[in-house]
Amino acid sequence: MKGTLIKQHRKFKNMTLEELASGICSVSYLSKIEHNTINASDEIYRLLGQRLNIKLTDINQDFDERIYQDLLEWHEAAQMRDFPLMKKMKEKCRISLEDNKNILLVNLFNVILVRHEMTMTGNPIPEQTLKELKDIVQDASSEYRFFFYKTVGIHYLLQGELREALRHFRESKRLMSTLPWKEGEVYYHLALTYSKTRSYVESTYYAFLALEEYKSSLHYSRMVDNYIIIAINYNSLGVLEIAEEFLHKVLKVAKYHLPPVERRRIYHNLGTNYIYQEKYDLAFEYLNKAYEIPTEERDFISGTIYLLALTSYQSGDMDLCKQYIRDGEIESEKDGLLKFQHKFYILKNRIHGKTRDDAFIDKLENEIIPDFRRLNEYKDYKEAVEMLANLYYQKRMYKKAATYYKEANNYKLTQKADLV
Repeated sequence: MKGTLIKQHRKFKNMTLEELASGICSVSYLSKIEHNTINASDEIYRLLGQRLNIKLTDINQDFDERIYQDLLEWHEAAQMRDFPLMKKMKEKCRISLEDNKNILLVNLFNVILVRHEMTMTGNPIPEQTLKELKDIVQDASSEYRFFFYKTVGIHYLLQGELREALRHFRESKRLMSTLPWKEGEVYYHLALTYSKTRSYVESTYYAFLALEEYKSSLHYSRMVDNYIIIAINYNSLGVLEIAEEFLHKVLKVAKYHLPPVERRRIYHNLGTNYIYQEKYDLAFEYLNKAYEIPTEERDFISGTIYLLALTSYQSGDMDLCKQYIRDGEIESEKDGLLKFQHKFYILKNRIHGKTRDDAFIDKLENEIIPDFRRLNEYKDYKEAVEMLANLYYQKRMYKKAATYYKEANNYKLTQKADLV
């Protein structure tokens, strides 16, 4: 196992075999050490350790089942977002591994530490840390690879790189089948990512699988998360009454257990549901309830304001709609939310009857639609393309209209192609 440790730290330091071996042993001999096919003398291990700044002599390399179970408990705490327990288990595992340098346990510590930091901060993995994790994965254990693909999948999800996120989550699902445990979080991440790509059938399938696991482990908050994903999917598929039923079910079942941010999310989605059902009074009621609950999710604030503006527009209250648009423009500009800047721009031009102006069409075609595609906002992308097709049809530019109608109709295929 010392050879694996040497190889990892050599890669961490971006050293070649030749650079590490220089003055200590031959390159071929070092290669055999790294592949654990020979045991070197204590002196060679001392010199290699000195060059890599790690200890390689008189170290405990035994696999300790107790430390292994503590590492799993630490990861479970991260899944539960139990911050006090996370901090406690991190310190316990760190102290245990001061005297134990078993490479399997050390590697698990490193990948779970990255998950710990992402859960605590909500930030993606730093580039250098990601490189170090990738350097390990090729020769690592199944457990490490499982945690690696799950953790790096979350990293890509945070960055909005949905294709890479799905690739990693699918691989973590495959690896889970080789391990003696099941995690609802694997299915939850697949459900969440598929929902973000508007693959609602796939998302709903995995959300129900996640629910089964979370019900058995009584993970209440994640049960709520999956119910919300299912309701959003039904909303988007046009199965409005079932979506409405799911959302009210969560409000009823979790009445005294819902964190404010989750209650806000449910109110927001009920507002969306009632807009689709053209029940504008109920839409206003629930969107206003959502807006009154504070949140640090800035895009959520702009999103609720946009739905309030849209509800005002659909119900014919143009003065109120204009006020919401002004508020939304301020919020989205302040937070640099390009998606909502475009959505408020489109709605404002609809109100003022300027959607047939050349300036609007040019911006829609050459700026807004490419931005929606780049941001993976497929629903907004499709709606914008359909709008452009209709505008060209109204202007009797039938060839261009046909091109964009075809693109809108192929939207689902385009989306899937992006995820292959």
